[in-house]
Amino acid sequence: MCGIFGAISSEDVKKDLIEGLSKLEYRGYDSAGLSLITSASKIKRIRCTGKVKELKKLLLKSKSKGKCGIAHTRWATHGIPNLKNSHPHNSGPFSIVHNGIIENSEELKSSLLKKGYKFTSDTDSEVIAHLLTSCIKKNKDLLGTILSALDKLKGSFALAIIYDKYPDNIIVASNGSPLLIGISKNATYVASDIHALVSKTKKYIPLEDNELAIVSRGNVILYNKKGRKISRPPLVTKQIDKTTSKRGFKHYMQKEIFEQKDIISRVIKDRLGTKTILPNIFGPKSDVMLKSIKHVHFVACGTSYNASLIAKYWIEELSDIMCTAEIASEYRYRTINIPSDTLFVAISQSGETADTIYSLKKAKTSNYKAILSICNVPESTITRLSDYSYLMQAGVEISVASTKAFTSQLIALLLLSTILSRSSGKYSIEAEIVKQINSLPKILDKTFKLENDMKTMAKQFKNKHHTLFLGRGASYPIALEAALKLKEISYIHAEGYAAGELKHGPLALVDKDMPVVGLMPDNNLVNQVLSNLSEVKARHGLVYIFTNKKMKLKRNDKTKIIKMPACGHYIAPLVYVIPMQLLSYHVAIFKKTNIDQPRNLAKSVTVE
Repeated sequence: MCGIFGAISSEDVKKDLIEGLSKLEYRGYDSAGLSLITSASKIKRIRCTGKVKELKKLLLKSKSKGKCGIAHTRWATHGIPNLKNSHPHNSGPFSIVHNGIIENSEELKSSLLKKGYKFTSDTDSEVIAHLLTSCIKKNKDLLGTILSALDKLKGSFALAIIYDKYPDNIIVASNGSPLLIGISKNATYVASDIHALVSKTKKYIPLEDNELAIVSRGNVILYNKKGRKISRPPLVTKQIDKTTSKRGFKHYMQKEIFEQKDIISRVIKDRLGTKTILPNIFGPKSDVMLKSIKHVHFVACGTSYNASLIAKYWIEELSDIMCTAEIASEYRYRTINIPSDTLFVAISQSGETADTIYSLKKAKTSNYKAILSICNVPESTITRLSDYSYLMQAGVEISVASTKAFTSQLIALLLLSTILSRSSGKYSIEAEIVKQINSLPKILDKTFKLENDMKTMAKQFKNKHHTLFLGRGASYPIALEAALKLKEISYIHAEGYAAGELKHGPLALVDKDMPVVGLMPDNNLVNQVLSNLSEVKARHGLVYIFTNKKMKLKRNDKTKIIKMPACGHYIAPLVYVIPMQLLSYHVAIFKKTNIDQPRNLAKSVTVE
């Protein structure tokens, strides 16, 4: 992984390749490269460690030209981030770029080494290039060569291949990793992400699992894994190419934190009536389907998983429905018991998260009543595979650390929880939740005014090495999300805990140098959290309490109280996560880390 872009045109494509890679930068990467087929039908490869702008400089310096080329941004999995491990990888007449994992790469490499092939990288991807060269010697025919090579690969892949004997073609293949073919009048494109295509064309064909295509300018021939031609008309994306700018903010993350109010206002306008949720917001006839649900299985990763944990609290409080929340990488490999009338819900910002996709595919072969996705990208794999979908319409999230996608997921899940409550006859609660959601924009205005407090607090975290975040009930997943954000962008070790678990182990870590943050919306669990935090004070820990409850401290009590605006019980998670995001952001500012593209992380995790 992480990003693929290719182009065949009547004109030189080097500018297109750089623009395509630039559209994929938000996914996170550590090196970049491209290969062109020159007018002499020779493959010219240029690679660099670092950013696409460095690749652009090398390309201009080389003065290379070509009407057919492939390009890649790499996020290191097999092999460290260095030049030799950067894509594309070449072998004989072939150059390839690859997203995914080749699970049998060591076995294939051993066989190819015996045949005399020399490996120059530590990647699993280079195996594919040498395998193609080995197969072309036996098959001579290009299609037969590709089919033979693909048949030997085990794992997930999205592949774009150029072959110097066919200078007007790109060969693409997909299995478990997304790849799209964009079609325009004068050029054809391939990309791993719809965002890279929308500035070039609206027409595209998504490759399904175990499919390949031979792509030329103005023509796409699709094949299945047995080499039979497939006919599939192009789709038309509804996405609009929006130039992403920071709009005066210092970082994309900061901009995206402050966009959350507008996103919620849009949900209020588009999804809510005066006292009820509008009909069928999760898809045609979804209200009827949801009325029959007795169990819900959430599956997600990272931030999306934290959102699902909050939904579990909401659903089980609001209805008689039993609910589980699973980490996708665990779900896909374990035995799952599925009661009758169970809804499967996949949550993913990108809709391309590998573990969530594999879990969804597993769910499609299981006895679920229906499959629902909550996603931010309409043309994503997860959306296409689902029976029902809710599109968050949060706009492109550039920062690797998710903020606005998280709150967009929470709003969607609160709406889902409310609709599910109808099956238990709890209609009166819907008007209250709608009222609370309607109050959110004004409450968030007050919450954003805490930014200066978060800057002050962040200074005290700058030189810390460990932090604990504590919460109870639906605030516990917010503690998990707060810890995740601090880890992601400031590189401070942080853990989120259910506050009652403090005495069962984590208390051993507490000393005068460890900040402990308590999240305390004024609800029936306030006294329990206060009791847990008193244990921290007794060990001279640094205590910070976020609460809208009026509190009086004893003289000499060094506890820091951050006064939160009053808010309704159900919307509290959406309010309390905002200062946690701002805190992490300003700690990272003081530590001078790469906030929008943290080390070792990718936006769209397309490998296991």
